[in-house]
Amino acid sequence: MPNDPLYGQIDAAELEAVRVGVLFNCLFVGTPFQAKLRRAGVWDPFLGGAGMRENILYGRTQYAAVDSGQTVTVTAQQINSGIKFLPKFYAAWWPMDDALYDDGSGTGGVINSGPPTIIDEYQAYMENMVLGLNTALEMDSFRHGQASASTIQDNRIKAINGMDEALNNGIDYSVYGNRYPNYGGQVRNGAIGTALNSTPLYLGNGGTPGQIDFAAMTQLKAQCTVTGGNPTLGITNTFGYAAISIALDAQRRDVSNKNHDIAWRGFNFDGIDIYADPLAPSAQAQNYIPLAPEDAGQGNANLQDGVGSSTTTPAFTTGQFFNGAVPVPFSPTGSNIPSNTTIQPSEVLYFLEPDSFKVRPTNKSGWNYGIRRAPMPNNVSIDAIFMRVSTNLYNTQPKHSAYAFGFNSGIFNNG
Repeated sequence: MPNDPLYGQIDAAELEAVRVGVLFNCLFVGTPFQAKLRRAGVWDPFLGGAGMRENILYGRTQYAAVDSGQTVTVTAQQINSGIKFLPKFYAAWWPMDDALYDDGSGTGGVINSGPPTIIDEYQAYMENMVLGLNTALEMDSFRHGQASASTIQDNRIKAINGMDEALNNGIDYSVYGNRYPNYGGQVRNGAIGTALNSTPLYLGNGGTPGQIDFAAMTQLKAQCTVTGGNPTLGITNTFGYAAISIALDAQRRDVSNKNHDIAWRGFNFDGIDIYADPLAPSAQAQNYIPLAPEDAGQGNANLQDGVGSSTTTPAFTTGQFFNGAVPVPFSPTGSNIPSNTTIQPSEVLYFLEPDSFKVRPTNKSGWNYGIRRAPMPNNVSIDAIFMRVSTNLYNTQPKHSAYAFGFNSGIFNNG
C-alpha cells in the first residue's frame, strides 16, 4: 500500500544535495580515430552526385632495355581506372513531449523548466544523439559496408565502407573472418592486379593468440613502406595498447610517451604515433564496457555500431588455402594465417597512412548532424526528433596501410 504519510520526518524537512546542470557520462567513450582523421585534414565534403569516385593508377606503359635501332611491338594498355563509393546515411531519434521538455523556445516544458530544473533534459537528449552517432561511426570505421556474400558473413550494406574491407587482399581472412574480393566496385587480383590489396599479419600460433613484439611491429611497418606508404598513425584498443607497452618495455625498447595533438595520450614507435581507442576491435573490451549484442539484455544501456553490432572480435574458422591448385598449410600471401583452423583474433593493431583515407560528409546542413522535427499524427504534445548524418569513409591506397591481429591483451594470456 502507499506510504502513509507520504514523506517521513526528514524527507519532509530537507531537500537533497545535488549539483544543478551536472550529468555524469557513464556510458559513452571517446573516438580518437575520428579525431585524428580530422586533424589530418582528410575531410572532403561530398557536394552531390551519383557516387564518390576516385581515380587510381594501377598499370604501366611498356618499357625495356633495347638495342639501338631495335623494332618493338607497341601495344595500347590501360593504366588507370576508378573506385566508387556511395553516401551512407545515419540517424538518431527520440520522442520529444513538449509538455515535459522545452526546446529552448520557451513555449513548452511545463515540467522540465524553471528553478526546480536540475538537468535540461532536451539538451541532454540532443547531446546524447551526437555521442551515439559518433560512436556508431567510430565502430563502423573498423568494420565494412558491403552486403553479405559467400566470403562475407554479415550484411552491413547500410554502413560506411570501413577498414575491414579496405585493408584486405581478397584472399586472406580479415579480423572478422571475412574476405573481400571487391573494393570500391573493383575486382581485386583481376585486371588491376594487387593495386587495392593490403595483407593482414596474423601473430597467433595455430588458432591461439600470440604475442606482439618489436619484430612484429617492424614487420607490419615494412608491409606499409615497401609499397611506398608512409604510416604515421597507429590505432589499437586500450588492451592492445597495454600489450604493446608491456612487450616493448620488456624488451627495453625506447618508446616515447607524450601528449599529442588530439588530447589523447599515446606513444611513438619509429615515427608512428600509436593511440588507444576504446572502440577499436578487441576481445577484452567487452568485459569492461557494455557492447551490443553481447549486452543486449541491458536494453539501451550499451554501445552499438550502425547495424546493432560492435567491434568485439569473435572466433572464426578458416578454409583451405591454395597456392595455384596445390593445397598449402598457410596462406600464400605471407599473412601467416593457417588453413582449416579456428582463429581467436583477440587484439588488433593498425598502422595507417592518414592521407590515404577520405571522409566524405555531405555539405547539406540537414544531413550534417542536422535536426528534423516530425509531429506525431493526432498527438497533442509529442514530436519525433531526428538527428541525421550522411557520410562515408574509404581508402584510396589500401596497400599503404596494414594491421596485425591475433595477439594477447596485457598480462593475461587468454586472448
